[in-house]
Amino acid sequence: MNKKIFFLFLMVLSVLFILTYRKQHDNDILYYYRNDSLKYEAAKYLLTNIPYHFSLNNTTADSEEWEQWRQETDSILKGLLCSYSYDGIPRDTIKSIQAQRDTLLAAKNLPGIATVDSIVWDSTSITADFLIRHIDNAFKVWRTNKFAMGLSFDEFKEYILPYTSLRSYGFLNSGDRLNGIFAPLLNLDSAATLTESIRRYNRTIGTLRSLNVNNRRKRAAGLYDMYVHGAHECTDIAVWGCNILRACGIPVVVENVIGYRDFTGKHFHCSVYDSDSNRWHPFNAESSLPGNFSFDSPVCLNVYRNLFAAQKNTPYFLRGKGEPVPAELSGPCIKDVTSQYMDVHSVTLPVDTIYGNKLAYLAVFNAHSGVKATTWGVVDTLAHSVTFDNALPGILYLPVYCTKDGYRNFSAPFYLTSEDGKAQINHIHSVDNDTTTTSLLLTRKFPRKEKMARIANELIGGRFLGANKADFSDAVVLHTITDAPQPQLKEYRFNSIGKYRYYRFQAPAQHPHANISHLEWISSDSYGYTNTVPATREHILQPKDTAGTATGTGKVKLLDKNRNRMTWASEYDGNMQTAPGAYPNITLTLDEPQVVTAVRFAPLNADNGIKAGNTYRLYYWDNGWVPCGIKTARYEFVEFKNVPRNKLYWLDNLTEGKEEMPFVIIEGKQEFIYDNIITSK
Repeated sequence: MNKKIFFLFLMVLSVLFILTYRKQHDNDILYYYRNDSLKYEAAKYLLTNIPYHFSLNNTTADSEEWEQWRQETDSILKGLLCSYSYDGIPRDTIKSIQAQRDTLLAAKNLPGIATVDSIVWDSTSITADFLIRHIDNAFKVWRTNKFAMGLSFDEFKEYILPYTSLRSYGFLNSGDRLNGIFAPLLNLDSAATLTESIRRYNRTIGTLRSLNVNNRRKRAAGLYDMYVHGAHECTDIAVWGCNILRACGIPVVVENVIGYRDFTGKHFHCSVYDSDSNRWHPFNAESSLPGNFSFDSPVCLNVYRNLFAAQKNTPYFLRGKGEPVPAELSGPCIKDVTSQYMDVHSVTLPVDTIYGNKLAYLAVFNAHSGVKATTWGVVDTLAHSVTFDNALPGILYLPVYCTKDGYRNFSAPFYLTSEDGKAQINHIHSVDNDTTTTSLLLTRKFPRKEKMARIANELIGGRFLGANKADFSDAVVLHTITDAPQPQLKEYRFNSIGKYRYYRFQAPAQHPHANISHLEWISSDSYGYTNTVPATREHILQPKDTAGTATGTGKVKLLDKNRNRMTWASEYDGNMQTAPGAYPNITLTLDEPQVVTAVRFAPLNADNGIKAGNTYRLYYWDNGWVPCGIKTARYEFVEFKNVPRNKLYWLDNLTEGKEEMPFVIIEGKQEFIYDNIITSK
């Protein structure tokens, strides 16, 4: 037999086996609940939707040693809760136990935990016993927990019953196991409010992790990760919080913000349902409570709820045959719930030809990929239009459709403003179809942040002092900051010069924070001091200032008596994003009095200006992002020539950094879209 035919035959047999096994497996579960109509319907609901779910991570075998270690931790916490409240366990007590546990763990040399990180479809891996135990626990908490009792059967099926809260996450545990572990720790029967229930979960997980600190593992291990500190991402925190709280009778879902207006990335969080008020309350499971969560800062894009049941109005089902769907919107079980938390508007755009696609998207700029779809609309082929029901005001939208070769735009970029509840489409007026070219001189890739500007403003009144006594009782004021410093390294000459052993920056009394990220005490090499290195040149923002920047200018920076400090202290480490802001001053100590003629410093900032040595690529928007040049910066600016005029631009740092934002050019100046262009929501 031909090898290809043989392997095809084996594949067919495997599929037939799985289908036969699955049918028998499903029949076993339904037969088990044949005399309980509600549980029968609940089981049917899970079995109908299970084909849409898979796991990427799973524990392949239980570890008796780790399970014993987990049980010991639970026992310790139960003992503490007999004597203290959830908020009242003394820190010293936790630290003492923590040291003992860490020593014990080091001595035990526990084995690794076997995990697998390949795709496993739930329909082939979950057993009938798992689902039966899980279903029984779900019904138990629905009937006994006061926060679940008010749920309708349909609400129960989606907010309590599912064994998973996020398609693909994995590390599945049945509800009865999670309930058996965490219900005795949370004691939710005595919690008076939903908020109190979440607070107890927050404190419980925090204490469990504090008791153990670190379990010396290098890979994720599911449930055992809930007992140690480590690099827990928002996905982990949300999924485990949801699954555990559901298992104990709290109606919770996992939601995710698909992105942010200004920043790359997305965020997963939980939301709890109050059946009395029919309202959802978002929260971060381990760090916030319902009511303390905001979608305004940073400004969020659309919010999606991750459900267990397939949602027929998603791109997964609505797309045409062979039509690609953006990965971020490709799940069959997502639901756009933005309108529950923010004001949304319906907007209709004309569309002529999008090559037979049934769907179009409102995308936003994304610094990682250039374009990210955030919401969809169904194309009306008769009206030659597409309507988007969940558009947000104050967001620059790039209307696109999806092809096998990527996104294609079908309409001009726009943003919505809202007045009296009515949405108005606005275009960026400086962007047009001009076919001429120009030169662009650019100094930033992202606008200056409001917080950073405020921090710089708070340095006004700060003083540079010289003294020969360590307590500065004989201090002389050498320079006072009178204007908010810009986020560049700049020299400030002293008003008076003398020989001092101690120099200090003293923050103003009303803002006692030394938020200086780069500081150099400047002297002249003519003094012949040996505790010096060449001074870092001032930042240069335009070509005309490049003259005279060669080395050998005669200026040096003095080194502290403690030379090692000059390598690690945040004001000397060369990192613009760190500063000793927890302290009111910065002091330079010398072996003997020496002359300082000036300082070069920069205020704390996000380091989003052009950096010498970094390489940048410029794009403009025209049916997608079109590259139009690559430059390596010699100074703190880059210049591009023969660039199409009057476009929407994006400067991408190919060397480092994540924060980037499109901009336009108005009267020769960079204007970022969320700085001075789109200011109204």
